[in-house]
Amino acid sequence: MRKLLGIFSLVVMACLAAGTPAVAQIVNENDPVFLRFPDLRKRYFGSSETKVAVHKFIAMPMPKQCVYFYVDVYSKPSMSDRDTREEALRTCRNNMQKYGPLGENYAVSCECRIVIGRDKYRLDPGELPTLGYAPLSLFYRDSAGRVTRVHGYTEFGLQFRPGESGPLTVYTPTGNRVCTGTISIPGAFSGNFSLNCPAARFTASGQLQYDQGQNPKDHTVGRGVTPNGGSVTMVIGLPSGAAQARYGSQ
Repeated sequence: MRKLLGIFSLVVMACLAAGTPAVAQIVNENDPVFLRFPDLRKRYFGSSETKVAVHKFIAMPMPKQCVYFYVDVYSKPSMSDRDTREEALRTCRNNMQKYGPLGENYAVSCECRIVIGRDKYRLDPGELPTLGYAPLSLFYRDSAGRVTRVHGYTEFGLQFRPGESGPLTVYTPTGNRVCTGTISIPGAFSGNFSLNCPAARFTASGQLQYDQGQNPKDHTVGRGVTPNGGSVTMVIGLPSGAAQARYGSQ
């Protein structure tokens, strides 16, 4: 009997442990998500609106912040915790609908989720992105006029702000690495890039230009040349369909 009770106790303890959620991590202004978005950091920690808000929620497209934008909502006196949360998700989903299909950029579904709520992270630590991510399209035209198109996503370690430089990696929708490169942003709306793409058989370097579209369709365009006389157009921040329609024939 004692043995049975001992086994039963162990089973109960294991079930309780499995059912206990991880303790939510409290947000800090030096966390990667706030360093990637200085405007969000300033508003969340420094504005009068957030200091009086009882409820605060931030929604982002996930996983890995698959589209480079966020929605932050701070409650007004008449808003409940649930109202604030639902407004953040609703606004994020509306932005996603304006953005367009992402099936050619990601093999996984990109959906809005609450990342931060009540000053705590609402995702497991492993789900929180530590770098920036965005859909990317490459259009390579060789010296004979033949065009190669690459749609996928990019991972980068900078916020596309003046004075920055950092690495950039291009992946297929399934996560296979296609290109590596660098980006530097000396000016407010322009910069430089270099790419080495063994899988697509080209290297290129050129200029970046920031295109401020209707939110959330702000994006960055890189135009460069290859050593053998080809040309490359790199579009960061637009889904493949929008990138193809606007830049695919250039």
